[in-house]
Order: sequence, then C-alpha cells, then structure tokens
Amino acid sequence: MVSITGSVAAGMAVAEAASHSLKRVHLELGGKAPVIVFDDADVAAAAEAIAMAGYFNAGQDCTAATRVLAGPRVHDDFLAALTEQAKATKTGMPDDEDVLYGPLNNASQLARVGGFVDRLPDHAAIQAGGHRTGSAGFFYEPTVVSGLRQDDEAIQSEIFGPVITVQRFDNEDKALAWANDSDYGLASSVWTADHGRAMRMARGLDFGCVWIKHPHPAGRGDAARAASASPATARTCRCTASRTTPASST
Repeated sequence: MVSITGSVAAGMAVAEAASHSLKRVHLELGGKAPVIVFDDADVAAAAEAIAMAGYFNAGQDCTAATRVLAGPRVHDDFLAALTEQAKATKTGMPDDEDVLYGPLNNASQLARVGGFVDRLPDHAAIQAGGHRTGSAGFFYEPTVVSGLRQDDEAIQSEIFGPVITVQRFDNEDKALAWANDSDYGLASSVWTADHGRAMRMARGLDFGCVWIKHPHPAGRGDAARAASASPATARTCRCTASRTTPASST
C-alpha cells in the first residue's frame, strides 16, 4: 500500500509509479467543497459554522468549507454575517486561547494563497482580510471574497488557505449546476429548513459526502457541535472518492 496526501499531479505520479508493481494506493488529493445556503437558512448559524469550517487549520483541509453559494434573498445578509465572523476570527500563535488557527504550512503556501488574492479579477470584492499578517511567520488573515464568477480561478482552483468565496445564485438548478461544476468531488453541504429540498440536493450533488446544515470538518469547535445537536442535521456519504481524484484505488 502506498498512501499520499498532496496535489493531483503528485497523486497521479505516485499512482503511475505504484502501478508498475501493482501496489494498492490511497490518494488524498484535495477538494473545492461547495456550501449551498438557501434563502430559508438560519443566517447567523450558517455564517458561524461555515467560518469555523472554512478557517479551521488556516483552510488547509481538503473538506474546508470555502466555496459558498448563497440564495438571492439571503446573499447580502449572509455575506455581511460571514464578513463579521471573519473580522472576529484571530490567527496567531497557539499559546493564545483566542486564536482559531495558526500559520500556513510554509513560505511557498503563503505565496500561493497571496497569489490567488492578488490575481482576483476587477469584478471581485474583498470583504475582509486579503493580506499576510505580521512580519514573521506564515500567517494570513481570514479572508472573504464576493462577486466572483463561476469560471474565475478562485472558484475553480483549490486555494488551500483561509479564503472563503461567496457567490449569489438565482435558483435551485443554478446552485446545483455551479456546485457540481468542479474538478473536485470530495465534500459539500446544504443549508436549508426545507427537508425535501435538502434531500433533492443531497441526491443531485456529485460529491462523496454531503452534509445537511453542518460544516464539512465535522465535530470541530462549538459551531460544529451546535450543528450536530440539531435534529434537522444529517450527513450522507455515498463514497469516499472525488470525481477526478479517487481516495482509494486498486
């Protein structure tokens, strides 16, 4: 067995090398998890939980909740609530009990995250963060970006940092189409009070795991525990593989 956690390119190279001796491989190759927030969602609860799940470990998590699709009537209120969450989130050294997350892994990753933000198109707006913080270490501010379009780099590529994007969708079909329009298929979540809609979305989302009213990295922090306690919270996992980056293969 050969196991790797890394990029798609690295996973492909390892799988190819392992194939010559028919070794089994386990590939953990990232994600670009969509979070669909419908107009009937609890805005405050969703913003708190999504901020926790998006910024945990500086967004360096393959299931990080960093690609939000918000309904037409809830979008502005959700964006404002998430922006306030971002501004209240602290990064720094682990000996500070008020800190949620620490630095990015290395200088290259800091430059990568900063590069995504620096290359944002003119139609995008940075609502919070957007900069390195401190003169030492690889710390990056909790960041919220709005106004992006479906084909923009920051929507289609995994940033792997504390950057959450928010898009406005018009209807349920558009939300589903945009959510599935990704090379990744690891995790997703749906926020709605409508059980029927939640089940429709769970069936339609082409992702290994679909959480309902729950942030992706389950069980992390008070927001995740609060979501877990809700009787309306559910999780459905159809498989552990992503569309183009399988979690396991023989």
